[in-house]
Amino acid sequence: MLDGPEIYDRAMRTWLVAAGARSRKIRYRATDELHVLDISGRGALAPVVLLHGFSASGPSQYGALITRLRDRVTRLILPDLPGHGGSAVPRSGLDPAALLDGLTAAMDALLDEPAVMFASSMSGGVAVSYSGRRPHALAGLMLCSPSGAPFTPEELERFQHAFRIRSHGDALAFVDRLSAQPWWRRHAYAWGIRQAFNRTALVALLAELPATRPLAPEDLSTLSLPVHLIWGLADELLPASHLEFFRAHLPAHAVIDTPAHFGHGPFLDHPDELAERLLAFMRRVAG
Repeated sequence: MLDGPEIYDRAMRTWLVAAGARSRKIRYRATDELHVLDISGRGALAPVVLLHGFSASGPSQYGALITRLRDRVTRLILPDLPGHGGSAVPRSGLDPAALLDGLTAAMDALLDEPAVMFASSMSGGVAVSYSGRRPHALAGLMLCSPSGAPFTPEELERFQHAFRIRSHGDALAFVDRLSAQPWWRRHAYAWGIRQAFNRTALVALLAELPATRPLAPEDLSTLSLPVHLIWGLADELLPASHLEFFRAHLPAHAVIDTPAHFGHGPFLDHPDELAERLLAFMRRVAG
């Protein structure tokens, strides 16, 4: 039986396929498969890869961005990272290495020219690692409140506690951490979060955080491609020390953008402004 998030993901995917998106499966690690939506655009800017956050999928997280970008870009690529959306949990289990391996295989199979990658939250750290693994595959990297910075023990406990969802009230509190202002779909989104956050594979992935290697300063300082970091000052999910980690170690050419009214998920409550920032970055990269 499908749960709430799967029903919503499937509905969004069906709608996008009906509107011309191609649903694809990419093999990685010999036996695992990654689901990707490949959408033809109607514009002239470079292809854009949209990477979702923890428990989400490309269609469920970025529907509003897709409608704002499609007329401006040649192509949109939305991978569902392993264990998310239409991508099954890897046979060996879900861990950060599987996220990177699945993304790498998908990009190797799909990219025939450099793309701009937009990555938020959990996928931010994955995108930085991918950029190091495939330094010539991307024309630019935009990070939105990315993961990957080291936690202190106290910060890690507060962060993991926020993901312990036992009631609708807990889920609403989490949604309110994502959005900097009341959001009209907060109850529906909270219902989906309560379902998704209690999946065995995602609970295990979150539990592995203490043993997961954080990004090292050189992972950021050696990035040679154009980088734009967006970090909303109203972010209530990641600690402010993580912004300072990225600020301290990103290369000098990186743009650091800190809108006071953005929270952790501006794709939810400020999609117009976020799309304009992404398009401006893409024009600068093409420039």
